This record gives sequence, structure tokens and C-alpha cells, in this order.
Amino acid sequence: MTWPFENDTSAVVKKLANRSIKADKRSKAFLFLTIALAVCMVFSILLISIGTQEEYKNTQRNKAQIGILGITDEQAGLLHQNTDVSWIGEYSAIGLFYQDNKTITVAYGNEAYFLNQEEKTFQGNIPQKKTEIMLPQNYIDFLGKAYQVGDTITLDLTGTGQEEEYTLSGILADTKESNGYYIYVNKELAHSLSGSNFQVTAYTRLNTDVISPAAILDFAAKAIKDTGIEEGQINLTEYFAVMSGAIKSGIPISVPLLAAITATLAATIIYGVFYTKIVKNVQMFGQLRTIGMTKKQIKKMARKEGRSYALAGIPCGLIVGALIGFSGCPDGFHLKTTVIYAVITAAIAFIVVNIAIFKPVRVAMNTSPVESSKYIAYAGKAKNSQKLHRKLTPLSLAKINLQRNKQKAILTLLMLGLSGAFLLVTSTVAGSIDPEKQASFKYYPAGNILIQIKNTIGSSFDKEADPYGSSKLQLEENPLEDNALLQELEMMDGIEKITPSNCIYMTITFPGGGGSITSITNFFPTLNQEEIARVQTILSAGTANYDDMVAQNGILVAEDTAKVGDELKISGSTFDIEATVVGTYNRAALMEHSPVIPGSPYFIMTYDTAKKLTGITEQTGVLALEVSDDNFETVLSAVSEIAERNGKIEVNTIEQTIASIQKYYSPTIKTFYMISAILFVFGGISLMNMLMVDLQNRKREFGLLRAVGTTQNQLRKMLNRELMIYLAGSLLIALVVSSIASFITCKRLDAANHCISFSFPWLFLLAFVILLMAIYFVFSLYTSGELKNTDIMEAIRE
Repeated sequence: MTWPFENDTSAVVKKLANRSIKADKRSKAFLFLTIALAVCMVFSILLISIGTQEEYKNTQRNKAQIGILGITDEQAGLLHQNTDVSWIGEYSAIGLFYQDNKTITVAYGNEAYFLNQEEKTFQGNIPQKKTEIMLPQNYIDFLGKAYQVGDTITLDLTGTGQEEEYTLSGILADTKESNGYYIYVNKELAHSLSGSNFQVTAYTRLNTDVISPAAILDFAAKAIKDTGIEEGQINLTEYFAVMSGAIKSGIPISVPLLAAITATLAATIIYGVFYTKIVKNVQMFGQLRTIGMTKKQIKKMARKEGRSYALAGIPCGLIVGALIGFSGCPDGFHLKTTVIYAVITAAIAFIVVNIAIFKPVRVAMNTSPVESSKYIAYAGKAKNSQKLHRKLTPLSLAKINLQRNKQKAILTLLMLGLSGAFLLVTSTVAGSIDPEKQASFKYYPAGNILIQIKNTIGSSFDKEADPYGSSKLQLEENPLEDNALLQELEMMDGIEKITPSNCIYMTITFPGGGGSITSITNFFPTLNQEEIARVQTILSAGTANYDDMVAQNGILVAEDTAKVGDELKISGSTFDIEATVVGTYNRAALMEHSPVIPGSPYFIMTYDTAKKLTGITEQTGVLALEVSDDNFETVLSAVSEIAERNGKIEVNTIEQTIASIQKYYSPTIKTFYMISAILFVFGGISLMNMLMVDLQNRKREFGLLRAVGTTQNQLRKMLNRELMIYLAGSLLIALVVSSIASFITCKRLDAANHCISFSFPWLFLLAFVILLMAIYFVFSLYTSGELKNTDIMEAIRE
């Protein structure tokens, strides 16, 4: 602010700042490039990190927020008329049967379900008549046929041996091989096959963008008003969990932390380059002070110059960063998100530039005319040496120069060292993620092949089929306790250990999120008294007294599923009871201290409770086979043949789970490697930038050394020695910092997810060393050219 009695000198200050920029075009280019690169690095890393999660959100972004169970045609018609509803995708799984050890599911789905909820493409049409079916391409491939839309197919639709002719109305574009395939029929045939058990789930897309469970359910309650649909029929889909970030793809990356680290690194580099430029012009500032400029005017001039570089470099960095972010994660790139983060990044970058130039500006404004006349840019605050003799060699001169301005030397070392450390940390984490370790820990603690009792024998369309068929098998003649089967497995080469585990197939119903009811139907472990006692040691709440659990139908439940004292409903082949939650546990802690099969269960029951409810004494539900890696494929083939011959058991392998986990972590690994690549390039360019700026500012030093007899070759060797010290020091810092940071980061990730097998990134370290060597050779060539073109008297006069 200029007071009425003051002279407004802002125009003069502005002109001086602009002329300073124009007079030193090389420094201008270096500072512009430094700021643009720093902003580009921060922005591109942010966009790639955010884009990875946005890409995962895309899997749910346009899908249904709710599923309405048991909706009728009349209710669906009324719901369609509501303007608060966008579309309704109907689906119903009717039944299943087995074909060559593959599970074939017969289901009904309308067009909105396939196009919107499943986001699948297909040729032809959805079945409209009872004589029409739709098949996925992978099932057609499995059948070994070349069917086309409109072909007539003779098919056993129910797995009961009754073949009929159907018209293939459509083909779904599913080509991936699977352990199970689908046959889709029209609604009339689905109702005929299911009879009174036919129930449709209506996946409903509401015309709202709210993502909280409460807001979605409130909106749904208004939409179903006067339709006859009860609120108890409404279940939330995973839409809210994905869109709110409660469920993320891979390892969650802290965007604020990532931004803070990269911004700090960028600020360090900007500070170094701007400090070097200001120090170079200290004598000019002293001359301006001599002719009457005040400290305040010098401060304004230096700040204006720094901000001019920022205003030019930030937009350029944002544009290039956006291009890199789009290239790195195109499916997660959203213009609205990009604009928001561009504004935030620009604001933070401007603040960071102001912070970075704060000290250089103070150097400029606090330099008196007398100090400036004797100030040497490369000396800084060097102290006079008391030594009588000093050895002058290229190496000793290099050491002297580093000691003369320790601040600059430390800054240069930290800049590349921390950049290299960050590079090695991200690449270490990316390379250490081990899906096999997580699969073994969570689901396959006792072996890499699981033999399990089939729950459906033959076909679920068989009227005599039991919905809890495995329990029936366990009660009558458990196939997994057959001595002939066990002996055949024990004699098989490659099987090192066989571990039987008790479990029973049942349905447990419990309160879900937002007041909804959730059911899980699966095999749940049944533990004996000794096993329950081991679980007691890791309970987070309640107690696990075996006798009390048997007496009151007590069960143990995973945390966040239910609380101690809750009453849950348990259903099976011959029972339907209320069970009391007597204790809760952390699933990871359970698998770490007292692993059970099936792994990471949500519920645990005692052996005697299961016996009391079902009468089953032979409760073995899973055989875990520990197979040597060399014989895995051979054993798997032999076990699969046994299962197909037996007809009552099925085989699952760790490879299936590993593939699923790998898919889950794939975006994270991709993100980490892209961040590593950006840091790799940024670190090299930034160091070259800083070294070139420093070289330009030391021409007087080179002129003085040449004047006293130093040759160009000696100067070149001196600079090379300095560079070697910088590069070796940076490499040492990168190794030490990355080793400590990688160890801490990997340990924490492994404690949370049990997915890390530490693997040092030797390839990235080699690439980093090659980068340092490339910098050495490029800079050596550059310095040789600069020294040849430097006149002694001109250098001294500058």
C-alpha cells in the first residue's frame, strides 16, 4: 500500500525485475524449467494416484445403488414410472449343475441388467421366448462348438438328462476361461424352472449422485412409496462403498502425504536454483542500494522476479503433468477432477515457490553496498583458513569448493539423494507385493490345493436335491473321510501333507449397513475344545468358553460384522435357530495365530454345537493338500481326475486366488512403477539443471584459476571430482534413506495385508546408477565445451 505522502515506485521496481529477467536469459530458462518440472512432477503423480482410484470407481459409477429382493412384475411396473428411478436391471439365479467338473449356472436377466449393471456387450437379443437362450462365448468355446446367433442348439438345460432344442438368441462377449459358465433364459422359462421359489432381484439405479448409505436409503424409501415394496426388501450394493472410498483398489495411497513429499522435493530444488541466481546477482543488489533503493524495494524486486518465473512455469508444468497423468491412467482421467486438482496444485506451487525464495530474497535485501562489493558468489559465508600450506590438486580444489559453500553442497546432495530414495522406495514396494503370500496367509494356510465337498450333487433342479447337499453327504457317508480316497492321496508323489478340517455349509443372517439385513451362505469352520481355547487368546471382545458356547448356541464373529450379545439367525439342512455372539475377533489375527480352514472366516461354531444341530459327527469339509512346487501340475491333474470320478468333491487351487489378488493389486503396482519412472526422469533433469546453473555462476572463479596458471584440463578434472563427490554422496543417501523407509513401509503394509515379501529393486538401482553415470558423462562434455569457450579476462570482469 502506498500512502498519500509517499512516492509510488512500483513501476520502477517492476521494470528493474523485468530487466533482470531479460538480462540473464540462461538463468531465466533454468528457473522456468525447474519450476515447470517440479509442478509437472507433483501434478502428474497426483493425477496418476487419483486416476487409479477413479478408474476403480468407474466400475461402479453408473451402476445400481440398491438391489430390491423379491420384486413382483406389478411393483417393477410402478417403480419404472417413478422419475426418481433411471433403470431397473432384473436378475435371478435359478439353479446349477455340473458338467465335466465345471459349474453351470442357469439364470435370468433382462437387457438393463446386462447393459447397465454388468456393463456387458452381446450379439443378438436377450431371450424373449421359452425356446430361446443366451450363452457367453466362453461356454460356447468350452462346448467346442462354433455356434452363431440364430442357431438351433440341443442342450440339457437342467443337468438332469433331459435334452431339448433351443434357439441361440444372443451371445455375450465373455471370452475368459473360467471354472463356471452361465446359461441365460427368459423370465417365463425361469419362472417355470424355479416354480414357487422364483425370486427376482431388481438392481435399481436411482436418479441421485449421493454416496452415503443413509442418503441412498432415504432416497430409495421415497422412490418405493406407494409401490408395495417394503424397506426390508432393499439392500445396498457395493456402489456406496466404492464411490465413498471405503473400498479401494489395491493398497490405499495417501494423496496428501504423496503431495507433501513431492512438493518438499520440488521446493528444495527450486530453492537451490533460485538461491544460486540471487547470490550471483548480490553485487547488482548492492549497487542498487548504493543509488538509493531501500531494502523493501529490493525485496519486492526479488520477489516479483521469483513470482514471474512461477507464473510462467506453473501453467506449463500443469499442462505437461495433465498429459502425463492422462497417458498414465486414461480410464481414470476426469476433466472435472483434473481442473480441481490443477487449481489446488497451482495454488500450492505458488505458495511453495514463495517459501522456496524466502531466504534468497532475504539475502538480497540484507546485503549492504559495502558487503556486496567484496561478495563472491561461489564463496558464500566461507571462513578464512588458518593453514600455512594447502595442497592444490584437482581433488583438493574440489573439496575446498564444497567446503566453501556447505549449504549449496548439502542441498545438491539432498536433492538427488532424496529423489533417488523416493524412486527406490516406490519401486521396492511395487516389487515386494506378493499375492501368493497373501493367498497362503488368508485362504490356504495348510496347503495349496483344497479338496472340498460339493454342496450340490448332480443338479439343483433335481426335486430330491438338498440345498445343503454337503451336510447330507457328511451325515450319511462323508466322501472326505473315505479311507480309499485318503490312501490314494497319501500314495501320490508330490503331496507332502494332508490336513483335514471340520466345516459345515450353512447360512448366517445378520444386520448389515444402513439397517439392512445381510446373509452369508458358505462353509464355516467348526472347532473342537482345544482349537477354541487357542482362539480365545486373540479375541478382541467377549470370551470363548467351549461349554457355554455349546449350551447357548454361541458363535464367534469377525469384527465389524456383529457385536457381542447380538442374536443372529443360522440356517442349515435340518435347523433354523437363533445364535448368540459371545466373542469377536480380527480375521488377520486369527489367521496369524490360529489359522483355520476355510481361511479368514466371518463366523466360527463349536464342533459340538454343529453336532447338536445337525447330528453330523464326521464334519470334515475340506482336505488341504501341501504339494511341492515341482509336482504341482501333476498332482492337480491327478486330483482333478479323482474328483471327476468321485462326483461328490471339487478341487480349488491357490492359483485361482492368486490371480484374483493379483488383479486387485495390479493398479497399485502400476501406479508405483509410474511414480518411480517420473521421479527417475525428474531427478536426473533437475540435477543437470542445478549443476549447469552453478557452472554458469562460477565463471569468475574459473577465470581467476586460469589467471594463476591452472590449465583447462585441471579445471575439468576439478569439476569432475566435484561431480563425483555429489553423485557418490547422493547414491549413499538414496541407499540409506530408501533402505530405512522401505523397511518401515513394507513392514507396515505386511502387518496390515500380509502381502509383502521384501525384494530389493536391483534393476531400479542399476538404472539409478546408470542415470548417475550418464549425468557424469553429459556434464563432463558440457563443462569441457564451456571451459573452452570461456575467455580469462571476460570471466574475471563478469
